[in-house]
Amino acid sequence: MQYSEAVAELRNNNLRKLYFVAGEEKYLAEKFIRLLLKRLLPDGDDTALIKMDEQISFNDIIEACTTLPFFSKKNVVYVRNNNFLKEKKGKTAQQAERQFAELIADMPDFTVLIIETDEKPDKRRKLYKIIDKYGLVVETDIVRAYNIGGWLKGKFHEIGKAPDAEAYAYLLSTINVMQKVSLGFLDKELDKLALYTDRRDINKADLIAVLSGLPEISVFAMAEAVGEKDIKRALSLLEQQKKDGVHPLSMLAILTRHIRQLWKIKFYLMQGQSGRTIAKTVGLVPFVAEKLIKQARHFKLQVLRQAIVDFAEADYKLKTGRDNPAMLEDIMIRLCR
Repeated sequence: MQYSEAVAELRNNNLRKLYFVAGEEKYLAEKFIRLLLKRLLPDGDDTALIKMDEQISFNDIIEACTTLPFFSKKNVVYVRNNNFLKEKKGKTAQQAERQFAELIADMPDFTVLIIETDEKPDKRRKLYKIIDKYGLVVETDIVRAYNIGGWLKGKFHEIGKAPDAEAYAYLLSTINVMQKVSLGFLDKELDKLALYTDRRDINKADLIAVLSGLPEISVFAMAEAVGEKDIKRALSLLEQQKKDGVHPLSMLAILTRHIRQLWKIKFYLMQGQSGRTIAKTVGLVPFVAEKLIKQARHFKLQVLRQAIVDFAEADYKLKTGRDNPAMLEDIMIRLCR
């Protein structure tokens, strides 16, 4: 079950005896577990919470789950273990795993077991299938620009704000140029909207004002200008980034990602693929893909390919101190001819 669906279950007080929270997005995992513990322990009674780490065994978990609680009505056993679903070797370890599987199938009424792992579980394993049958598997996979819509909707609802169409499109386009979407960081940035204005409706200007400190926001317009072959505007924005102290590597990373996307899109266009297929293949929301398709049509494939090579060389020179002040300008000018 995806994170948003699992949260909806919690809000409806549909509680389980077993939760398996798995995925690389720690922000989502930690937020879900906080919400879960708040539901399970509304009075904040930590005496009912038993925390276990990487060093525990199946026998340790079985003992914690089957021991009657002394000072509370229930046991909440929280296991943080990345090796949980890895194949166990040896008769003793395999027997302990079988006993643990039996516990899962008949969990005591006074126990709730929470297991968290950063790793994507092997769904083919028998133990995983048993967990999925008797408990709730909560998937906290890394969120990308193309599938962040559900999280954004929930976040805006949480802070009581509603972006208009232009603001939402601008935010998604900006997130698209991020190399990695950090939900924890983005969460804090969007919290600022609640302090920035009392209005419920949020426009593009509000987002620009609140998020202007992000390198992705400040460089986004420059990448867009390059994509539109507006070299005069692109160079003006580049100069502004330098004055604002934006590190050249930050600018280079966003420009490289933007041009690489255009290169992929141009390649698929030349193969005769539709816009919908391209959006799905490249991993873009449709309206962002539509905008980038228009930009890609302005370029020859070999020009985009050469730009990627030039950016890689520029990256090497920047990291080894062999760059020159006009290096990025030269690449952008060649791109926009």
